[in-house]
Amino acid sequence: MKTYMSLITVFTLTALHINPALAGPPVTVTFKNLGTQTATYTPTTNNEFITKTNAEPTPKTTINANSSETYTIQSQTSPDYNHANLRYKIGTKNCVYLSTFVTTSGSGGSKIPKWSHTATPSGGATCTIRATRTNPTTYAWSVEITMR
Repeated sequence: MKTYMSLITVFTLTALHINPALAGPPVTVTFKNLGTQTATYTPTTNNEFITKTNAEPTPKTTINANSSETYTIQSQTSPDYNHANLRYKIGTKNCVYLSTFVTTSGSGGSKIPKWSHTATPSGGATCTIRATRTNPTTYAWSVEITMR
């Protein structure tokens, strides 16, 4: 079963990279560690691992206190969808971030873009996410996420 699942994953990831015309709009993520200890990037769910796979460069495993990093995430499955689902830890503090983009159909076949952003803290963490830029033509966007 493990081999079978590995083959499905490899096939899916390979297939997703064959047709770049299906790529969704990129999201540029800036993670800022505002804490006094090192933050650890810890994907645990399927969506978090998909985010990691779609990131360029791959997010660093650790971010020092009062440091930041920037990377871009781009879905390879649809031009009308992208997401960034990220999880960081500082000690027992956890932050889970989700930033999504989707278009829906409007009248006359027009596309209606929608962006959403959530930050979910636990263990006494302070987590924020905010959009810093959206491009109404390409739908690319940027978010800044912080953790303390």
